[in-house]
Amino acid sequence: MKTGTLLDTRRATTDCVPLDQRLAFWEQYNASTLVGLRCSSYSETGFAASEDNLSLESMRVAHIVGNEHVIERDGSMIRAVPKASVFVSLVTGSASFFFQNGNCHLLEPGELMVYRTDKPYLFGFSGPMHKFIFDIPQEVFASHCLSRFETALKISAHTGTQRLLMRTLAERTRGFFEQPLSQDAGNYQDDSLELLGNIIAGQVGQRRINALSASYLLAAKQCIMEQLADPTLSCERIAAQTGVSTRHLARLFALEDTKPHRFIMEKRLQRAYRLLNSEQVRGLDISEVAYRQGFTSQAHFARAFKAHYGQTPSEVRAIALEKL
Repeated sequence: MKTGTLLDTRRATTDCVPLDQRLAFWEQYNASTLVGLRCSSYSETGFAASEDNLSLESMRVAHIVGNEHVIERDGSMIRAVPKASVFVSLVTGSASFFFQNGNCHLLEPGELMVYRTDKPYLFGFSGPMHKFIFDIPQEVFASHCLSRFETALKISAHTGTQRLLMRTLAERTRGFFEQPLSQDAGNYQDDSLELLGNIIAGQVGQRRINALSASYLLAAKQCIMEQLADPTLSCERIAAQTGVSTRHLARLFALEDTKPHRFIMEKRLQRAYRLLNSEQVRGLDISEVAYRQGFTSQAHFARAFKAHYGQTPSEVRAIALEKL
């Protein structure tokens, strides 16, 4: 089992709250942590729920378990507790329904609901509920998923590719909540946003890829992410570990309009940028940052970083140190 520092997890549960105070407690907690809402319970035994919340660099993730209830975010709540995010709810447990903009969606366990929090909505659960919520700022959602998003989107796993991607998202999210290590947070966030981008693009018809190709591509990306710090990492090695030829590997990445070596470079630069903006940068010089991400030349790292981010590593590090 991995060891390291765990992310701070905010947790709320109604277990020790008197029955007549649980709804008010739940509304207050969510207004301060996730989103302002009103909650109604139709359970004969009273409302019961628990929630875990993790804050990552560019998004938040919540894990919620509860019994049958309905939540509502109306116009008055939007004005009182504004929030400009896109929520992606991965619903398991019992069937549920979602209403927004005059449209009602019936959801079966395992389906996704994508919706904006600056528009009124109603979400109801007819029995024991269990869901993950990906709380993504609208500008982050626009850059990773859909550039324009106005109408709520229900996503079902009708194809093998969607089933694979959604199952992978659920498994990685479940595993991360079980052990939310700080050193894994950046990779988990990047993986989740990439998976969500592929899932949503597949739903709206912007990306065509079959289940077999998707599985090989996921495997290749996982191999790359596990070996980014190795300067000898090569496309030939990744192809061999994935079980495909280098030519087939190139075709897989071409499905996403990129190339294996470009993907490796972008992920190394993203990790370097995250490190330069973190508290870990204290006491590190630029050459150490470059080395940790698999670069053998500081000059090459500096040129690639400047071309990608428009700032030098030293400039980003200096700004970060001023804020610490």
